[in-house]
Amino acid sequence: MSKNKNVIEQDDQYDYVEKEKENATLFDQLTNKNQEYMIKLNRQLDDANMSGERKTVILNDMLKNIVAEQANHVTARTLYGTATDQARFLIEGKKGVIEQPVERSESWKIYLDGALLLGGMFAIITGISYLTGNEEAGLGFVTLLLNFILGGFAVMIITKYAPKPGVKGGFLKYILATTSTMVIWIMLMAFGTALIPPAINPVIPGPYTLAIGLLAFLAKWYLKKRLDIKGTLI
Repeated sequence: MSKNKNVIEQDDQYDYVEKEKENATLFDQLTNKNQEYMIKLNRQLDDANMSGERKTVILNDMLKNIVAEQANHVTARTLYGTATDQARFLIEGKKGVIEQPVERSESWKIYLDGALLLGGMFAIITGISYLTGNEEAGLGFVTLLLNFILGGFAVMIITKYAPKPGVKGGFLKYILATTSTMVIWIMLMAFGTALIPPAINPVIPGPYTLAIGLLAFLAKWYLKKRLDIKGTLI
């Protein structure tokens, strides 16, 4: 019986040694931000006098998960909350607040929602301009259609680069993507529609343009709920 017990203890010790080696390999695969997180967590676990064996097993599971999620731009903080919160949970069993990634619907749903949002918004702005005294305000039929088509693509790009919790540099990418998208859109609408012959781009009067914009907003609101569209601008 004693011999079997010694064998089991040796196997357990061997397993811990292997996990420590694996932990070192996994740590080297982490991004700098995730390495800082794990160093801070490890320090707090040491301060709490957690046994080396228990810490090795816990960190092994965490490191595997973090390395796997790095490919999806998900950080350790996003997965486990702050290092302090995670340490408290591991030591006292008190879970901290974890930043959940924003869920995003399929691309075609994002496109549809964006087309109705931006296309409808420009139609409403044009219609309001007519009601406030600009009797010439109105959008050409093709121009109005292009606003909806390009608006969908614009929102797809903007939401794709929207900042994700814990991802470094996300805000800068978002600003660049948003600015570039809007500049390209304005240029296409300003110069592209000027080349469209008036014969195929008849102007839709202001009141009708306003009505189309309002209907687009109602459709957006209805479809967002009906299709459960997530990850849009609003």
